[in-house]
Amino acid sequence: MKTILSFVIPTMILGGLSCKEQKKAPIEKNVPEARVLAFEQTTIADSLTFLWATDPVDLTGDGIADLLFIDNNGYGGRLGFYEGQKEKGLWSKVLIDIPEELAMGDIEAADMDNDGDIDIVAARHSGEWEAANEPSILYWYENPNWKAHPIGEAPNFIKDVSIADFNNDGKRDVATLCFEVSTLRIFQQNTSDDWTLVQEYKNYGNLHEGMDVGDVNGDGFLDIVAGGHLFQSPGEDLDVDWVTENIDEKWNNQTGDWSRNGTKTFLRDLDNDGLSEVFISHSERAGFPISYYKKMDGVWKEQVISDSIPACHTLQVFDFDLDGDFDVLAGVNKSRAQGLAYETFPITIFLSNENHSKWNTLVISEEGIYNGQAVDYDNDGDMDIFRYQTHDAITYQLLENTIND
Repeated sequence: MKTILSFVIPTMILGGLSCKEQKKAPIEKNVPEARVLAFEQTTIADSLTFLWATDPVDLTGDGIADLLFIDNNGYGGRLGFYEGQKEKGLWSKVLIDIPEELAMGDIEAADMDNDGDIDIVAARHSGEWEAANEPSILYWYENPNWKAHPIGEAPNFIKDVSIADFNNDGKRDVATLCFEVSTLRIFQQNTSDDWTLVQEYKNYGNLHEGMDVGDVNGDGFLDIVAGGHLFQSPGEDLDVDWVTENIDEKWNNQTGDWSRNGTKTFLRDLDNDGLSEVFISHSERAGFPISYYKKMDGVWKEQVISDSIPACHTLQVFDFDLDGDFDVLAGVNKSRAQGLAYETFPITIFLSNENHSKWNTLVISEEGIYNGQAVDYDNDGDMDIFRYQTHDAITYQLLENTIND
């Protein structure tokens, strides 16, 4: 299926970057030419079971993003990836030989040992629906033999994981977020097989899901935002207390059932001033906006992008139309929205103007997206979208950006 958006937009060409570089890299502006933003959708995987945790990343080193996954996260599953290809059709499935069950609500990959290839961080667990309160045993798996290196333990099922060098020592550290006991843990890497739990925020501020990293205060060290709370890295010594702050309590003061305080969070330096803005949506409930926050004169200022999108379980910020300004991808989890009595499930790109104060709305599908992620999967200079329709879908789609075709 090919979706043509009837909206002509200026574009510029950017070279291919890795997933992590794409997220944090600044945008250089030049004179654009007019092109049409459109996406061509193809199914890349089928016969799936609860593919909640995915990460589009080049594991094989061929310059094309593969789709890393843990399947059957509700009841414990397998670690593997679908091998990326430019040709149309289903991607080849590769299972990684790990005998234990794995389960997480999120998965990430990075070069954990600085040897030039991409490793995987994942947790051994019997599944969120099977035993959410059981501890998760966290490992990083070394590419290419996938040797397991222990990191530490999270108190129960991990909803989010982030990999970042929080103290600028050249080694990647790991943060985990758990819902059942509202706990954030931060693990410092000393060596590839020696890790220290440097911080634990237990039963803290109604944490649920939604975590990302970025330099929020401009001190050169990466900070954490989780569930509307800011955790500021103290710098070189991660054992020192992290300064914490509640950005906006509406994201963490909800009560009721399991759907309370669920967020998606994305950090992005919009104007290249060295300070990351904080983008937040509600991943489970209706009646909440998509907003971003910037601290001005000591006060967090909210910019509302959209008044309300139900179960907005996808939130990504990239320059999709290549005009030099960042846009926002937001999408509805179809089955959750149906439970909230909604009948349409839009995937929307909010196209920004030059100062990010107004947004043009482009709906690219009405069929929903769950934990969608954007990456230049084929290194052609534009951002593509990996789409899982809902948390129990059996197929997975790639929405390939055709703006450079």
